[in-house]
Amino acid sequence: MNKRALSAAVVVLSLGCVGANVCRAAAAMPAAMQASPPPALYGSVTPAEQTMLPPPARIGPVDVLPVAPGIEMLTVDGVNIAVQSGADGTVVVDPGPAQSAQAVLTAIARISSEPIHYLIDTGADAELIGGNAAVAAAGHSVAVQDLFIAGQRRGFTNLITVPGANGGGGAPIIARQNVLTEMAGQTEADYSAAAFPTDTFTRPAFNLFINEPIAVLRLPGAHSDADAAVRFERSDVVVAGEIFDQTRFPVIDLQHGGSAQGEIDALNLLINMLAFAHTPVLTDDPGTLVIPVRGPLGTLDDLVSYRDMVATVMMRVQYYIDHGKSYQQILGADPAQGFHTRYGTDSSWTTADFVQAVYKSVMAGQRARHRQRG
Repeated sequence: MNKRALSAAVVVLSLGCVGANVCRAAAAMPAAMQASPPPALYGSVTPAEQTMLPPPARIGPVDVLPVAPGIEMLTVDGVNIAVQSGADGTVVVDPGPAQSAQAVLTAIARISSEPIHYLIDTGADAELIGGNAAVAAAGHSVAVQDLFIAGQRRGFTNLITVPGANGGGGAPIIARQNVLTEMAGQTEADYSAAAFPTDTFTRPAFNLFINEPIAVLRLPGAHSDADAAVRFERSDVVVAGEIFDQTRFPVIDLQHGGSAQGEIDALNLLINMLAFAHTPVLTDDPGTLVIPVRGPLGTLDDLVSYRDMVATVMMRVQYYIDHGKSYQQILGADPAQGFHTRYGTDSSWTTADFVQAVYKSVMAGQRARHRQRG
């Protein structure tokens, strides 16, 4: 073995195949798919780690990025969708907008031959759950399938009718109870009955096992009062939903229970309970991989940076309020200074929109504290 080949082997061994899960995913890809991806795809993942990650494929309008063995991040219309697949079936987290549902189903069919057994919604926004009805209809319930199989074995097929060519009758949709409540109250969105969650929860977490342990955790009112996050335990992958957006400041929907402090609390929950830095740190392993609602795949470092940004802007706004500044004076002082390049946009949610939401949130919090004292 020449010195160059020996050096390459030493580098691979010293990296510990940066993230065992990621390396197994890369090894399973064709050689042509294992070229180095552009840095923007992986957020803060280091260049050495990027060489171990396969680049995204494109299936129609859908980008497909392998994240860990059996987990892909699909991106369509700028929104990220998580798909976990294995011998037990397929799980979809946030099926995406309604107009892209068929493209998403085509991509999922290319990823896995196993049926969709569960959908999980991390919020109530149409861009996340618009495809609920179409994607759920393409799957089927494990419970119904078991009933159907038992009926066939006992000769009761004439008594058991299971709709759908795949013998399923639709995959269950898991979400917080508040998602169902918000969907029912949305007059601008015309959801069919098949789009509504079938399994809702109000407790801190909803747990299930399909291919690996999966936890759906309730988050405090951050983007809205319907936020949740999903952790795939063995894969060490977290789906953060609307509270983590790599492309812009977080959208705080005050009308639906969102708040700046809730956003910070939700990010802290992810940082302290769901995302981990692997040890020893010298391995350059990125630790938990985090799928944001938009933008590149993230890590714990990205979550911490995002939390610090929100906390900094909120503290600045609080400071100006405490010193008697009006909203217009605060807006002129630019409390988001230093973060425009990274998170500022001129689209539907601008820097000014974010600052206004933080201001209103801080003022609402002060009024609530005054009422409690009075």
